[in-house]
Amino acid sequence: MSDTLEALSTALAPKKGMQRIPFPTEIYEHPSLPLSAKKLLNLMVEQAPKDARTETPLVSTPGLVPFVSVGTGPILAMNDEMPGVIYVVSGTKFYRITFSAGTLRTEATPFATPIVTLLGDVGTADAGTSPWNSFVTIAAGPTAVVVVVAPRAYTCTHTGMPNEITDPDWPGATSVCYVDGYFAFSSLGDTARWFISRLLDPLSFDALDFVFSDAMPNVIRRVISHRGNVWTVGESGFEIFYNAGSSGLETTPGVSFFPFRRASGGVISQGTGSPLAVCRADQSVWWVGLDGIVYRSDGFKAKRVSTHAIEAIIAGNAVGLDAVTHAYRGHWFYCLTTLDDRTLVYDVATDKWHERSTSTDGHAPWAAWMEAADNNSLHLFGDRVSGQLYTIAMQAADAGVTVIRQAVLPPLWAKTRRAFCSRIEIEMEVGGTSVAGPVSLDWSDDGSRTWKPARTLQTGATGETRKRVFTTRLGSFRQRTFRMTTHGLTRLYAADADIAPGES
Repeated sequence: MSDTLEALSTALAPKKGMQRIPFPTEIYEHPSLPLSAKKLLNLMVEQAPKDARTETPLVSTPGLVPFVSVGTGPILAMNDEMPGVIYVVSGTKFYRITFSAGTLRTEATPFATPIVTLLGDVGTADAGTSPWNSFVTIAAGPTAVVVVVAPRAYTCTHTGMPNEITDPDWPGATSVCYVDGYFAFSSLGDTARWFISRLLDPLSFDALDFVFSDAMPNVIRRVISHRGNVWTVGESGFEIFYNAGSSGLETTPGVSFFPFRRASGGVISQGTGSPLAVCRADQSVWWVGLDGIVYRSDGFKAKRVSTHAIEAIIAGNAVGLDAVTHAYRGHWFYCLTTLDDRTLVYDVATDKWHERSTSTDGHAPWAAWMEAADNNSLHLFGDRVSGQLYTIAMQAADAGVTVIRQAVLPPLWAKTRRAFCSRIEIEMEVGGTSVAGPVSLDWSDDGSRTWKPARTLQTGATGETRKRVFTTRLGSFRQRTFRMTTHGLTRLYAADADIAPGES
């Protein structure tokens, strides 16, 4: 028995010598900070092969590259549904962007020649005082585009100039989408009613071409198109409608025909109060529920993708959020900005969350909140303050700002004994042609509430592609959280610490 107890004690005793400190793979700031205060700010984890230097390296998030300025801003809506054309509302102005033919574009040289055409002034959304009526949407079909600036709407061909929709049967709208030749609109006010234009004619309407999303008592805040269906976005839930087919009467003046029917099982009971946070990515619809949970659609079901920590950050503020989705090097990202200006990003490739901030101190949201792409895969992002459009690339700066990149590591516990840390090493890549800049290391011994003065670790000169930085004599602790901060483009591979147990 004594041999067994001795072996167990040996196995449980704190180990001496250099030990690997696990990197955080996600942001997980629990309300109880000593439990977990993990953070990835402008850093994200990538899954590497098992035989790589490390399976979970931390890499810099891509940065926004200024491309072209469109109006005075902010960018309120973007649409790329018509190949080769991007429509933009900047401030109160409506623009069409096309590109010079034969331009070769890559991530390193994305600067195609944009042709920006001012189409006219569409004013400001002013359909009452509700925040749900203060956003702008654009929908494009093969022959025309429609922009809704509630309660008004404007339309034009892809080579013409816009006209306001003034059909006698036009009732006003809060949003628009395009499906199967029809422009679908959500109605004004607190209602479940939505309606459509005549087939391929956004200037013509029939007063009877409407329907209610009435599978449940609901208030529709937006309509979107997804995989050839109309999704009505409501506070109580979503409903999905498909085109049931033509009667041959839909173009006959004075004859009403409503072709859309609710899909079998096409009801999702998790609603939203943030219509601007409803996005499409990776063959799914993404949204924030009124319950503060982030969902993605799985067929006609809602699948939770947020964690308890993310939901704690959102808690009590699930109304009025905005989001953007985008793809980059095999990743799909859902980028959600909260009311306290934090941009929380879910990476579909890793099933993990990180945070982005276009700032030097981390106290600002990500600058992008609108995204569109043309048929040559030129992805453009709209600025939430100015009229600037960006492309995206792996670079140190983000929208011209040398942003902070920070990782808060999982907490270390000394169990019942005090531990002593004599050395910590960080292995990283530092640039090649771009210096990562110095790394600052600080730590907290009270559950990430206060932090010791930071130590600056120099990472070397331009051209050095691998560096092991270190510092010594880091004192004793019973619990400790390390934090690493840099402002450059970097990849972090590993952190190792020499930790020895004390006597008490």
